[in-house]
Amino acid sequence: MQPAPAPQKVVRAAALALAVLVVTGCAAQSGQTGKADDGKPSWVPNLSSVSSGVSSIMPAEKGEKATVISELKTGRYEASSLAIGEEKDLAQRRAAGVGFARAASLVQYLTALRTQVLAASGVTDVPGRVTVLANPAFAAYSTPDGNIYLAMGWLRNLENADEMAAIVAHELSHVLLTHHTADLWGDLQHKGQALQEIAIRAKADQSKSKTVSKADAKTIKDAQFVADISDKLLLPGWSRRQEREADLLGVDLMIRANYSPAAMVSMLEKLKAWEDQNKESDEAFLEQLKQTAQADAGQAVNMLYKKAVSTVSVNHPKTEDRINDVAQYLDRHYGDKKLPDMHPAAWKDIVTRPDVAEMVKNYDSAFQAKKLLDANKLLESFAEAKVAASGSTATDAYPNWILARAATSLHRQGDATAALQRALSSAEPIPQIYEDTIAGYEHANNIQTALTWTDKASSVFGGAPRWRPVKIRLLRKAGKTAEADAQTLDCSVNAQDWRRLCQEANQTPAPGQKATPATATPKPTTPTPAPATPAARQPVPRPVLPTTPPRTP
Repeated sequence: MQPAPAPQKVVRAAALALAVLVVTGCAAQSGQTGKADDGKPSWVPNLSSVSSGVSSIMPAEKGEKATVISELKTGRYEASSLAIGEEKDLAQRRAAGVGFARAASLVQYLTALRTQVLAASGVTDVPGRVTVLANPAFAAYSTPDGNIYLAMGWLRNLENADEMAAIVAHELSHVLLTHHTADLWGDLQHKGQALQEIAIRAKADQSKSKTVSKADAKTIKDAQFVADISDKLLLPGWSRRQEREADLLGVDLMIRANYSPAAMVSMLEKLKAWEDQNKESDEAFLEQLKQTAQADAGQAVNMLYKKAVSTVSVNHPKTEDRINDVAQYLDRHYGDKKLPDMHPAAWKDIVTRPDVAEMVKNYDSAFQAKKLLDANKLLESFAEAKVAASGSTATDAYPNWILARAATSLHRQGDATAALQRALSSAEPIPQIYEDTIAGYEHANNIQTALTWTDKASSVFGGAPRWRPVKIRLLRKAGKTAEADAQTLDCSVNAQDWRRLCQEANQTPAPGQKATPATATPKPTTPTPAPATPAARQPVPRPVLPTTPPRTP
């Protein structure tokens, strides 16, 4: 088996990539150094040539001469160095969305399916489980701890057990191929960049200078340049290859587990159809760009640059390319073999079971209630939320959170308080409940209680970085500036994705300091939907605050 790039190999490849950049003229040219008037680096025009240069240093693709599974190392699984523990991973992933959706029959089925597919690999002692996200989209991913997460959007749209097996086999393949290990390079690189910036800022503070020197500023810019190359070109290139490898190994696993590999194609076709239906996001971007250009042409150019970079840096290959790759792989390696048939009856039996069907129906009501609430249709939202928070989902956090918000907007404080308490006591907590509670206490200027709830949230969600900026802001408001500085430093090094928000939070005025618009007390996140006309604007509802502490799962 050819393992995913080890950190040493990634470093060497990064060096080669930078050499390619110089050869292709992608680095800043003489006379252009330091010029970024519109926020666009001087190397942007040659992104396509860099992509081709980076492609040339990638390892050879798997699946051409032999099946991917034939190169898979069997035996006891070696855990990823990025694994944090199965339960902690689950806790942190709860903080990234709106919780998990559970039905006993579905949990049992997905567990058995994962076991069956995994047994076909010849790899043993692989940690993890399959968890359904309370999310109506078509999404799925795996983590270094072996956990697989798939969104509820799939449940209503799959036609057979084989398509579900295709999703599980694909995500399990990422784990078996140790693809997550490649993430270590990006993590180390950003951590090094953060430490470098911290050292330079400390140097400026010691010299009592309000700005860093030109040389130090160039050092920061160069470090950012290298990080951008990895983020936008090098690492996504590996990620696209990893997606292809996971598709192909997934096909091998499905065949060995007696599932039809044609379902990998039909599953990807459903994904493409969903992507096509959601292209309005691009249309919304173009409309935003048009409006921005009318007010500020320079900002519009910057928006276009960011959009272009995000397009270049996409981590997944085009879905139609994935479909073609799978079809060619099947023809190349399995064209003369009899393959398993589809299993539509098995999947229908699962999704029609009472507990699964009711769970899906009630969450559909919860998603609809959220849309109605956002559209300021308060009575309709409240009615849908009441349906969502009933039956088998009567104590689920997300339906009750929506119900609490709708009730608060209608000034039904009794209903709101009861729903909030059910949400806080749920075995599957969601971060929005804690955010609303913290914001409510902060709005009431009860900073110490808000801090207590921030610590509770951090504990419940496995130390997820989501709460770091919140705690830093509250520490500043409590006058604990030294502790806020320490938290900001730790955030900058160990939670790079949250670094900017942590630094902004650390600008919050401490007691006695003059507030600025950028750091003024945020409004609570208790629902305050904007009406269609100013005349219809309603007063901000008073936040509903819990009377008992949350249940820790």
